[in-house]
Amino acid sequence: MSQNHEPENINILHKKALGTQDKIALRITTAIGTMYAVYFFALFMVGWMFWQTHFGGKPFDPYPFAFLLFLGNIVQLLLMPLIMVGQNIQGKHAEIRAEEEYKTTKTSYHDIEHILDRLEAQDKELLRQTKLLEEIIKSRR
Repeated sequence: MSQNHEPENINILHKKALGTQDKIALRITTAIGTMYAVYFFALFMVGWMFWQTHFGGKPFDPYPFAFLLFLGNIVQLLLMPLIMVGQNIQGKHAEIRAEEEYKTTKTSYHDIEHILDRLEAQDKELLRQTKLLEEIIKSRR
């Protein structure tokens, strides 16, 4: 009665299905999605502002740091679509994993139903045999 679903390691299957572009997008998405990236960008900006206000004679990017804002916008424009691609790939992986978990759970459910049916049948047979034994014992007295 089992549907014979053999669980698969979706992580391995998903990694094999990824192309070079997908792997690059995932690595960048994973790296940018950390607190270390936040620290890096914050330190870079603070360092830039400190450098432009405290070192050298005349700064090439004085307050309000227009070139720094320009660089920040370029980074945002490049990273935003890349992160979206990485998130789509991660979402696809989550959907595949959920589908595999559903199949495994469904198979387990059917197997458990089958086991319960067998146990119920065995319970009925034990009760029938117990009654037969009781009748035999009563008839011998």
